[in-house]
Amino acid sequence: MPNLRTTLLGTAVLAMATLAFPPSGFAATEKSAPGKPKYYFKISNIESQDKKVIPLARELLEKEVATRPEFTMDLGAQSEDAQIAEIRKQGMQGFLVSLRITSLKNEIKPPAPGKRDQQLSIEVKLGIFGHTLPGNKLLFNGDGEASLMGEFSERLKDKEEERFKRMALASAIKQAVSTAVAKLTTSTLADKRPGKGKKAKR
Repeated sequence: MPNLRTTLLGTAVLAMATLAFPPSGFAATEKSAPGKPKYYFKISNIESQDKKVIPLARELLEKEVATRPEFTMDLGAQSEDAQIAEIRKQGMQGFLVSLRITSLKNEIKPPAPGKRDQQLSIEVKLGIFGHTLPGNKLLFNGDGEASLMGEFSERLKDKEEERFKRMALASAIKQAVSTAVAKLTTSTLADKRPGKGKKAKR
């Protein structure tokens, strides 16, 4: 099993950790706490120059959103009009969420000193954007960035590359969603300030 060195670049912190993962790859371990969701997230678009990675990015984004009890992706309504009606009925906020992968780089590097196997380096940068539903007004965004490097066996190169890519994408998406949630909460609190949108009494 390869040892991985993962670097996550956050908005204000730099975290470095040595990670190991099981053969089945990355799996979310967070559990959703009980409670009524406050926000409806509808994943509208995934953009990437590498079209082959889009299904994986969508899967990982859905998994990350599903770990957060304040969000739901299921309203039991199919059409957008029906979704908007259900959002208003339940007193929620609705968002169209898009993910844009701005950079995804793979690089094969020489073995580390004293080692035999080559190393695979993967770097990913991406952003998440949330537009109001209805209204289509950009309300929040979040950036995610991750780099990962580890040894791999040449005979398992394709399989290892897929696992490395999944791990890096999952880390970057988690970071981007966390940043977006912080901005969303701040925006929501600002909208609820006394006197917001009302003329001050004289």
